Amino acid sequence: MMNLREKLLANKPKVNKIKINGDDYYIREFTVGEANQVIYGAQQELIKIARTQGIEINFDDETELTKQLAQVYDPYRLPRALAQRLCDENGNNLFNPQNEDDLKALSELDKSVYEELNNAIAELEPKNSPTEESSK
Repeated sequence: MMNLREKLLANKPKVNKIKINGDDYYIREFTVGEANQVIYGAQQELIKIARTQGIEINFDDETELTKQLAQVYDPYRLPRALAQRLCDENGNNLFNPQNEDDLKALSELDKSVYEELNNAIAELEPKNSPTEESSK
């Protein structure tokens, strides 16, 4: 019999089958670690890119830091999003979102692949249903 800890850790991200250009592919929900990376790691990635682009970063003023990072071009933002979601039927990533070769390869895909993936994700997201108050 599983203890409470084991039960909790048995919850793995859901895998969904989608169609891209007529072929079956799979996407999965984020793990807690990936959600953390998306929310908190993105700023660190932008800081790293800013430094390689020679952009001075002001860490003493959060408003200024936000403005500075908004101007940083991340060449792999969309490919990284693809790499984080595309998986096999068992939920194993097809690409490594930290691997520059994988990100370069994904960058060269036809943009329709990204659009179809976004459409598939949007269809899987729960719809915002009106609350009782707003529907009166």
